[in-house]
Amino acid sequence: LGKMENPALMQQWFQLVQQKNALVRYESELMIARELELEDRQSRLQQELRERMAVDHLKGAPELEEERLILEEMLEVVEQRDTLVSLLEEQRLQESLEEQDLEALMLSKGLGLNWD
Repeated sequence: LGKMENPALMQQWFQLVQQKNALVRYESELMIARELELEDRQSRLQQELRERMAVDHLKGAPELEEERLILEEMLEVVEQRDTLVSLLEEQRLQESLEEQDLEALMLSKGLGLNWD
């Protein structure tokens, strides 16, 4: 902020930062929805693989290849979920730090925490 001394301008800046944070939270919600979709996909793939593996007869090359492809897709889904969970945790920590820094800055400038 440099040497900004205009309280109204600073309050407006803080409100913009809060709006940005709200958008970041919305992005997090979308990422959580994606994680839930991946979780559902993983569950369906696991079920399909279990059903295929439960077959007792001797399997040919095409059946084994299908099982291998299902397993590969499951592993990709697990990787994507792990990545999303890591990103969400990093984002949550970053948001928390930014919020604390912003509140400390506002208080140091004698501004209230009115976000309306």
